[in-house]
Formats: sequence, structure tokens, C-alpha cells
Amino acid sequence: MKLDNSTDPQVGYRPPGPLEAGALDRYRGHFGSRQAAHLVRRAGFGGTPDDVERLAELGADRALDAVLHPAEPDLPFPDSPDPAELYDIQLRVKNQAAQMWYLDRLLRTRRPLVEKMTLFWHGHFATSLISSKVAPAQMVEQINLFRAQGLGSFGTLLRSVTYDPAMLVWLDNRKNVAAHPNENYARELMELFTLGLGNYTEDDVKNAARALTGITLAAGSRVVFQARLHDADVKTFLGRTGNFGPDDIVDIVLAQPVHQRFICRKLLEFFVYSDPEPELVEELASVYATSGFDIGKTVGTILRSNVFFSPRAYRALPKSPIEFVIGLQRYMQFPQVPLDTLTWLGRMGQIPLMPQTVKGWDGGPTWINTSTMLARMNYVNEVVHAQKSAAAAAPGTGSATMAAGAGGASMPSASSSVGTSMSPASTGPAMNGTTVSTMPKFPSSLPSMRDPGAIVASAGGLHAERVLDAVLGGVVQRDVTSDLRGTLLAYLDGVNTDNPQPFGPETFELRTRGLLALVFTLPANNLN
Repeated sequence: MKLDNSTDPQVGYRPPGPLEAGALDRYRGHFGSRQAAHLVRRAGFGGTPDDVERLAELGADRALDAVLHPAEPDLPFPDSPDPAELYDIQLRVKNQAAQMWYLDRLLRTRRPLVEKMTLFWHGHFATSLISSKVAPAQMVEQINLFRAQGLGSFGTLLRSVTYDPAMLVWLDNRKNVAAHPNENYARELMELFTLGLGNYTEDDVKNAARALTGITLAAGSRVVFQARLHDADVKTFLGRTGNFGPDDIVDIVLAQPVHQRFICRKLLEFFVYSDPEPELVEELASVYATSGFDIGKTVGTILRSNVFFSPRAYRALPKSPIEFVIGLQRYMQFPQVPLDTLTWLGRMGQIPLMPQTVKGWDGGPTWINTSTMLARMNYVNEVVHAQKSAAAAAPGTGSATMAAGAGGASMPSASSSVGTSMSPASTGPAMNGTTVSTMPKFPSSLPSMRDPGAIVASAGGLHAERVLDAVLGGVVQRDVTSDLRGTLLAYLDGVNTDNPQPFGPETFELRTRGLLALVFTLPANNLN
């Protein structure tokens, strides 16, 4: 059986250069801030400079252990949004409650790899609120399923998805009965979820649909199997014949070797680069099969590998809108996700819990076009120019002074709580009890975020070059040319008709905000 990639949502191009020998061997090279930042982006959603430096100090093996097997428990996030909103009569309120509940977890989790895999499976088993078929409460249940099983056995996950209420509604398998078989789930189970086009026949679809009959929903989205609705006759499916039921179909699909390559190719495209070499896919498929289809072990092999840390994989994937926005919010230390985040994600082309089709988001280079790039730039400007800094927002926290470096001058700064670098995952209460109606609507409504004073403080004071290096190092790991660095320094510290004063106490805030806007929109920051 061949692996047909025509329905694969990742449509990018393989980076130039050959695949080196030992691609999946454990990485033993240099592990500094650039490698740590690469890991933080790919295995999560980015973080603060302090988050990156803490991982870099651990070295490769211990850093990977911390990412793959975190010792620290996650925050006590609620299992679902506020019930009053999740079951509100207004569809908009219900949808927003589920979406904001999900985004809050992405922003503040202490276990980013779990959430990254939850996002992966959300795109793979693409179920959506877009048609109003699926209830927001069912989508919440499905996201919790991906979170609980996303790094476990793929077989267990596939069986759970087959009986998942949201999937039963989305692909109509709840209506699949012996008298009137519905082929939707049977077809996508093979085409999009496990095998790919060309690896099954229309008769396989028909017989799988017959075997999948009888699963339906009772009151309260309770899944039940009704034997009277099930086709109990003999079926032939993928070369096997028997009186098959739903679990048998899953087992037979999993027994097809092509499913190993299908899943491993998608994992490599998600974590490494587009269009991975067939030999790399085969090698990872061997790891996956030997592990008993263990996703956690397979992902661990990828993240520890030479190919993951190779120059060909570095910044080889366009950031999805969710990765771009949550990464920006994490760097800026947002304590909460503002409600307008949903609007911006819509303009960028990726609304959470709302994939456009059953095949998920197209992804890859389709994330980047003139319209979506304009949305990214405008969102960056909204964030970096949000005027309500911690000092302004918190009554009684006036300006402080800090040493400005060699000159010994002083300057106003943010409150000390923002001056210390803390990941958003470690700040603020869990969303429990928070409702959409009380959430901050805009970044400027937040009680605190990283502001120019905190950035200048981290650089050691009012020294333009050090501030530039702090921003470039924290956002893009100094991945800029010398010419571009010079241009950015000229902006920050230059004197001209529009900016008659150099970088200093009276100009640092506006100039630093402008610098952030420029750096956040660089090509390097739009790539993972």
C-alpha cells in the first residue's frame, strides 16, 4: 500500500539539503538559548526570556525530560467553562465560553506539550462549532479527551474518538443505523484519520459504515450502543471477513502498516518540517510500531532527535495564528486572554474550536498571505501600544527608580511585580468562576503585562544597544542580519526631525514599544 499525501493538511515544502545519517539519534550537540527557544516554540507556545534561559541551563537531556515529563503539576484549571454560559440560550455566548476556556489553558499551562498535542489532535480529528451541529459542551468534552489521551496510545485515542459525542454528531455516526447506513465517519476514519486516500476501496467504506452502526446518543449526550440498530451480518473490510462491530473496525485499521506512516508523517510535519523524507517517515514509523503505537514515546523520539535540532528544521514552519498570538501573549506576560483575541484569530484564519472543514486547517504556508499578515501586524500594534501598564492600572503603585547602567542615571519603571520575569502560566488564578462577561475585552484592559520599563530593567538600564539585544534575544534569539540590527538600533536611538531626542528617560517608553512592534512582525517571529 502506498501513502497518498494529497489530503494531508500540511502543504508546505521540504527544506533544502540532504537528510543526514542518524536523523532520529539522540541529539548531543550544543544546547543554548537558541536551541531551548526552538524547543519551547515547537513543544509549546513560546515563553519569556527567563523560561528559555531556565531550559538552556539544564542542558539538552534534562531540558527534554522537563518538557516530556514535567514534575510540577498544572494549575487547577476547571474541566469546563462556567455552566451558566456554556448552556446559555445565546449561541455566541456558549461558543465564546468554550473558546476562551480553551485559550486560557494554552496561555497559562505549566504543561505546554500536553496542550500542543491537544491542538494537534484538534486539527487532526477536526470537529467544529462552525455549523452549529456540535454543542459547545460537546466540544469541551472532546478537547478534554485529547488532553487526557493525546500522549498515550493512539489505539485507545482512536476508539475514544469513535465513541465521542462531538464526533458522533459532527460526522453523523449517531444516525448510522442498519436500515440506513451513513458513511461519513467510516470514510473519514480511513481517509483523514488513519490511512489516506488510495489505501481503501468504496466497498471498505460501505462495510465499515455497516460495522459502525448502532452507536448513538441518549439524553444528555450519553453515548449508548443499541444492538437493534446495528448491522449484525457478515462484512468484508480491508481483506478480512467477519461479523464486525465498531471496535473491530478500529482494530483492523490499526493493523494496516500504512497507518503507521500516515500518523508519523503528520507528527513530523507538525514538529519538524513539511514533506519529510520517506526514509525519515519509515524510521519513525518503526519506532511508533515498536512502542505499541505510543504517541508520547514517538513524540519524545522526535523532540530528542538530531533532525529536530538540525538547521534544516530551525524556523522551518510558519506559525499558526494560535501559536503566533499565544506566543506573543506569553512573552508579554498576559495574566489572562483578552476577549478580542477571538476576533484577531478570526482575521488571521484560525478560530479555536472552529476548523473550516472536516480535514482541519490547511496550515503551512497558507497561514501567511497579505490579509493575514496585515492582521498579525495590527494585532501586534494593539498589544505593544496598550497604554495601561501595571503601574498605571494598579492604584497606589507609583513609579520606581532603577539604575540606568554606566551613567548612573535613574528612570521610571514598571511595578516590581512586572519587573520580575514570570511566565504567565505561574500567575493569576485559574479561570474557574470567570465568565466571558467579566473578562478583559482588550489588552489595554489587563491589570498588568510586560511593559517598556520591565524590558529596560532587564537590559540593565537606559542603554539603547543593550535594550535592543534584550528584545532581539528574547523574541527572535538575535536571528537578524547585522544590517537589520543596525536599522533597528538607528530607530531606537536615532535622532531626526520626527524624533529630535535620543533614547532616554523621556523617549524610552514610546521607542521600546515601537521596537517591539517591529521585532514581533519580523519574518523570524512568524516562523517556528
